[in-house]
Amino acid sequence: MSDTKPAEAELSEDGKNQSIFELIDEVIRIDRGTLTKILAVCVTVLLLISGSLVYQEVAAGRSHLAAVYGGFFLLVLGLIASVAFVLHEASQLESTQVDKKSQ
Repeated sequence: MSDTKPAEAELSEDGKNQSIFELIDEVIRIDRGTLTKILAVCVTVLLLISGSLVYQEVAAGRSHLAAVYGGFFLLVLGLIASVAFVLHEASQLESTQVDKKSQ
């Protein structure tokens, strides 16, 4: 029999087990500003594509497909709103933590 011990779970700075999201954050280090710029470019491309598809279908007289592409356009707008909300909440949480550390 071997005397090997099972690998222990990695602990964070405060001594708690790290969640999968914390581990992913450590592996993939992207600054929030860079991530925001990447997301803005992706969302802009999605809006341009869906807008052009809606325009093409309206011009061709196919209102049912224009409605489908318009729904996608609205979903992208909802995605923008949810990402903006998360970024806002993250910055508020970060500023609250900075205030607590300074006190």
